[in-house]
Amino acid sequence: MVNALTRQNGPQYFNHPLIKKDCIEFRLYQNNISESARNKNTLVILPTALGKTVIAILVCAEFLYDYKSKRVLIMAPTKPLVAQHMNSFFSVLRMPEDCITAVTGKNLPPTRMAIWNRKEVRIVFATPEVVKNDLAENRLSLSEFSLLVFDEAHRAVKDYAYTSIARYYVQQSSHPVILAMTASPGSEKRRILEVCNNLSVEQIEYRSEEDGDVKPYINPIDVTWKWFTIPQEYKYISSTFRGMLEDKLQFLIERGLLRKKHPQWIFKSDLISLGEEIQYKLELTMEELRGPLYAALVQQSSALTLMYCAELIESQGSPSLKAFLNRIEKDGGKAHQLLLNDNRIKEIQTLINSLKIEHPKTIYLVELLKQRYSLFQSINKRQHEQDNFTFEKATDLTNERPKALVFTHYRDTAKKVVEILTENGIKAARFVGQAKRELDVGMSQEEQSAVLESFRNGEFDVLVATSIAEEGLDIPEVDLVVFYEPIPSEIRYIQRRGRTGRKSSGCVTILAAKDTIDERYLYASKRRMEKMKQILSSINPTLKPIQRTDVLANPMTADEVSYFESRRIVLDDRVDKMLSPHLETIKVDDLLPPPQSTNQSIRMKDKKRMELLSLESHTLTNGFRREIDSAARRIHTLIAKSGRQPLDVDIIQQSLSLENSVLLEALKKLEKLKRIEWVDDSRVILSENLAKIPGSTYDVYVEKIIHGRALVIVNGKWHARLNHYDYEGPRELLRKGSEFRAVGEVYRDDGVCSLRVKQIV
Repeated sequence: MVNALTRQNGPQYFNHPLIKKDCIEFRLYQNNISESARNKNTLVILPTALGKTVIAILVCAEFLYDYKSKRVLIMAPTKPLVAQHMNSFFSVLRMPEDCITAVTGKNLPPTRMAIWNRKEVRIVFATPEVVKNDLAENRLSLSEFSLLVFDEAHRAVKDYAYTSIARYYVQQSSHPVILAMTASPGSEKRRILEVCNNLSVEQIEYRSEEDGDVKPYINPIDVTWKWFTIPQEYKYISSTFRGMLEDKLQFLIERGLLRKKHPQWIFKSDLISLGEEIQYKLELTMEELRGPLYAALVQQSSALTLMYCAELIESQGSPSLKAFLNRIEKDGGKAHQLLLNDNRIKEIQTLINSLKIEHPKTIYLVELLKQRYSLFQSINKRQHEQDNFTFEKATDLTNERPKALVFTHYRDTAKKVVEILTENGIKAARFVGQAKRELDVGMSQEEQSAVLESFRNGEFDVLVATSIAEEGLDIPEVDLVVFYEPIPSEIRYIQRRGRTGRKSSGCVTILAAKDTIDERYLYASKRRMEKMKQILSSINPTLKPIQRTDVLANPMTADEVSYFESRRIVLDDRVDKMLSPHLETIKVDDLLPPPQSTNQSIRMKDKKRMELLSLESHTLTNGFRREIDSAARRIHTLIAKSGRQPLDVDIIQQSLSLENSVLLEALKKLEKLKRIEWVDDSRVILSENLAKIPGSTYDVYVEKIIHGRALVIVNGKWHARLNHYDYEGPRELLRKGSEFRAVGEVYRDDGVCSLRVKQIV
């Protein structure tokens, strides 16, 4: 049913009854993979940014259309990724919102059970732990699902939730079909086979950027390696650590605890495995015989710490090493205390406390980014000096500022890099995970979302991130990706690299210190990528089909598709009334892998609407009304804190982590009680504060925009100048021909009549 719709002298688009017209640009490899994935359990392996989500949409649309009484379940590891997928699907499918919903840990079990039981819900997006728990508690049966989608499928190893969900599905469904997706399943044959076995995979669909059906759709990515020689002080510290490390390793080798006989070939993974082995032996050994094992465990732990310290000074620099040593000093562990009491460690601590030498990587990174932004500013300045420079062009230039994403494995490094970039006049922000680590509390999902939105809006130019930015999350397109250090994992290399080169050519710069662990990691990732390709080609022929009962398709009729569309129109009207659409627009390619999206922009209301669950699913639980009352109180408090400054509904939602249905009902309640008023289409204010804003009310007509300021007609009779610093309102209103009412004041500036706008009424 999916086919390409040809346009004369233009691109082709995927054509399907449940996909919006002219919405997804046709790509041959996506069409080939989606067709192949309809009849077999398929593991799709595609590098980041090649459009795995589009393939999932195409396959899901086919199953929703062909099996109208069945449902589809789409799973992703995190709540932000679940919301992102829901947004993407809702933006392109001709489906009303009460057919699409999300289930995460935020929903209580009674609410989840009510959602699972609603037959009109055709697509469910969920986190795997919730699905696993509801299956175990018999709140959910997968027999009614025609398709299960597992995103980031490389996680399906050991006891991760994906493995038990797939097992339940194969047992409960008479005709199970699985679509698993990942950028890389790993480079070890054992691991890839484990993923395939756990998800009952029958075939692998793998594409690289070199494949013939992919090449026409990719942009070139320039990958460069920058090598550095570390300072002599760093070399001295590293050699001290490695000398101590060799003593620890020799102790373990002499006692037959390590199979490798030369310290040079003993790696972190060997020590981790040894630690697990010693712990296991301790459990089986009588207390009075455990002494040698405890001694070995102390040596193993010390060796692991020394190896880590050597890597830090070589690859990251003295600030990261200093932060780590300070942490283990507070830790109080026996192995750590023995190390810290060593005079060689004390000497190193004294040295790094006085050391003012930055790692050459940091110095280079500052210069690299300065050069890029200096070039942009010079171009910006030349355009600004042109006679036809306008307010709109200034906005466009702000949006076109080059963006960079710096990856580092260590939080301490991320913090230090942001500090140094900021000191050098480069706007940067840190982006890390949620886990709390000693003095670092991490970032909540709300904080992560706020940082990404600020990055997308151009409030800063460089995002310095740990591995949290590698997998899945909707990171804005960047011009440059920097690896602060190489990584041995081919999965992470592919994910990092895929953050650039989506809309146009991109750049990747990998920073590496010579004759250090960096060099080993760099070549390891290359080897593993080649190894993965060879293994995949050998595994595919060995995969076995699973037993299925033949099921006849029961496709939707044209009338049923039309009914879906009519309900979607009703939803649009409802959202217009309840939310008032934002005037600003967002690009579709923020939702789908660029440049797939063909519509230039969509209303922000589509983004707001993505999580809008129908109220029926919530009113089935007694707690929903209490949830609205609680939300209304919290919203009122938050708006009150903003004083006379109106508060954007987006900020309210992000700050309070409210689902859209709860947010909308709470705002309606406050409005009905006359506690709040809408200042414009997207902002609210306390009613009492709105009345106290000083100034007069004026009717304003924008006559023209010139040289970054607006020339306006006030109350239909006065000409006035409106400077950007005198305007507190939505930028979208400052367009030629725009009309609005505002609270403000008229004043004279060097004899020129000027208008100060304090608030849009």
